Amino acid sequence: MAKSRPAPSAIDQVRALLTAAEQKVLNSSMGATIAKATREQVEAAMKRARGLRDKWRDLHSTQARSTKRTPKAGSPVNERTKAKHDVFDGAVKRLEARLAELTAGVKAVVGGQAARLSATKKKPTKAARTKAAREGRAGVRSELKSAVAEMNTVAKKAAPSKLSAKRIAAAAVAPKPAPVAVTREAAGKKRNKKRNKPVAPLAAVAQRGLAFDAAKQRSAKAKSTKRAQARRDGRRR
Repeated sequence: MAKSRPAPSAIDQVRALLTAAEQKVLNSSMGATIAKATREQVEAAMKRARGLRDKWRDLHSTQARSTKRTPKAGSPVNERTKAKHDVFDGAVKRLEARLAELTAGVKAVVGGQAARLSATKKKPTKAARTKAAREGRAGVRSELKSAVAEMNTVAKKAAPSKLSAKRIAAAAVAPKPAPVAVTREAAGKKRNKKRNKPVAPLAAVAQRGLAFDAAKQRSAKAKSTKRAQARRDGRRR
């Protein structure tokens, strides 16, 4: 006797109605595929499953309105459409549940890391804060001291000596008169004036030297006579 084959399940019957792309979307929501999928893969599969679910839902609603106007209700086409809708509706629910699990796992990991970080980041003690403040003030004082020393060195190099200061003071008290600029024209006139000065002839100079003064001669003669008379009077005595 030939063995009888088991009757196909409802899901197998629906698979026979799906295209290759629709079967791929359905498989991504089942078994090991959904268990190994990443968060991004689950989100992409859920987006495609929602699109197919909405497609067959709208088509089923349209067919349901159409069959109400006909005498025959419950056509096989409408039933197959509803079956496809139910399949992809289940796929969407499985993908949503898996995405919720992945999201919860990510939140748990992130929360644990945040807790560990907050535990490691302890607030510094009062002694540590005081030490840091003292070190900061000491550094500032050292920098100020270095800056003052550098400024004093520059001021000493730039300060004038005592001798130069005295010279500057003397020059300020008694400033030298500014030299008078002599032009070439003035110098030429001065030389020409010396050259054009009249010179007295030698004869005239000699004549002035030998001029006879009668008054001076009479005065000299009278004095000589008085002296001679005085000598004679002295002899008689």
